Amino acid sequence: MTKRIGGLGTGSVREAVWRVIDRDPSIQHDLSRDLINVRALARYCSKLGIGGTEDAIISSVRRYPAGSRARVQYEAARNVVGQSSLSTKSHIVNIALSKGQDAQDVLPKLFGLVRYEKGETLRIVQGEESIKLLVDERNLPKMLELIPRKIVLNVHKGLAEIDLKLHPKAVETPGIMLVIGSELARNGINMYEIMSCVPEMLIFLDEKDVLDAYRVLFELCHPQNK
Repeated sequence: MTKRIGGLGTGSVREAVWRVIDRDPSIQHDLSRDLINVRALARYCSKLGIGGTEDAIISSVRRYPAGSRARVQYEAARNVVGQSSLSTKSHIVNIALSKGQDAQDVLPKLFGLVRYEKGETLRIVQGEESIKLLVDERNLPKMLELIPRKIVLNVHKGLAEIDLKLHPKAVETPGIMLVIGSELARNGINMYEIMSCVPEMLIFLDEKDVLDAYRVLFELCHPQNK
């Protein structure tokens, strides 16, 4: 069942159709490459609640400006991502801890278990109520020996990390996350966690998805090879 989007029933047919396109970078991208069936898109717009005849909606789609702000911004971000490089790492585990004094006391001890010179991983994400540790699976037993069991909320194995080394322009370019997230979502790939350490963006996902994700992001980073 197609979800009806609020706010599309007011104004002219053209305005309503353009709002649908503005909200969906995937549609914008496919339109710019002439990869979308305009009549099928018109029917999709009708299902969202846009009034008017199918021909009127088709006409509005065809008049969508090639230089619209949303499309220009998306393509600019895509071009910046296209100048990036990437690498992968498997056998990553997420340890979720409840936030508090016990977690604060144990964290310094965990740093001593990680051999950065050997490429081992320790990523930390702090939320309002919990702390996530993303570590190499081989270090999991040693860490769980030090961490009080009462503060361990969850241990999630079978993750992989994709390290996307972005072009320096990425830090001042809107839409970088949108481009990456949209391309992965279009291919049915879920991101378990995402964090950044400029100019790097770290994406964590299930190991079963890492090959497909690498292919999608490689094509995004090397558009000339497609």
